[in-house]
Amino acid sequence: MHPAVMAVFLLALLVLAGVGVLLLQRRRRQAAQRRREARERERTLFDLRLGDIVQAEAADWVVEDRLLYDQDGFQWLEYLLRDGGRSRWLVVCEDDWLEVSWLEPVDLVPPPPLPLPPELTWHGATYRLQEQGTASVTASHRRMNQRLGRCRFADYTGPGERVLGLEVWAQAGGAQADAEIEATAGRLIDPRSLTLLPGDGRSVYRSAAD
Repeated sequence: MHPAVMAVFLLALLVLAGVGVLLLQRRRRQAAQRRREARERERTLFDLRLGDIVQAEAADWVVEDRLLYDQDGFQWLEYLLRDGGRSRWLVVCEDDWLEVSWLEPVDLVPPPPLPLPPELTWHGATYRLQEQGTASVTASHRRMNQRLGRCRFADYTGPGERVLGLEVWAQAGGAQADAEIEATAGRLIDPRSLTLLPGDGRSVYRSAAD
């Protein structure tokens, strides 16, 4: 083969090899970028955001709020979930182990007395006081009124995995009799029963003016 032809042939090989290396590097960078984006979009029970989806009870529940409770440095999370006109609270508490509760708002009639008793009966079942205390509460996904204040909470356990939660909200300096009591009831669940999906970061049920 003529030397000039050989030189052109070798040059073409070098160019092709260089192009191949560049394409390989580009594919690796794109794959690494896709892995980073996938990790960023993955959700856990500790970092759900506004608009994310929690699949449970054969429904897609949308995260509408995230409350952080702080009891002298011990913290836990409560997510407000919505599916149409229904609402649920997903409570995530990690101490020696991870405890996840699936709760819905309920009306206790008549309301429990204050101070809260060591036992409550609701729907024919007896619930016993497991823990109580005072915590500060901060909301993450609200434009206004993010610091909700302090509430007194009481956690009750019933038969099986059933749980009942009470929160007592009172105005500063207000009488105990005027306090508002919020109640939720439900059960402890296996967190593996939930499917967490990233959303678009926007509220589905609240208008822009909220």
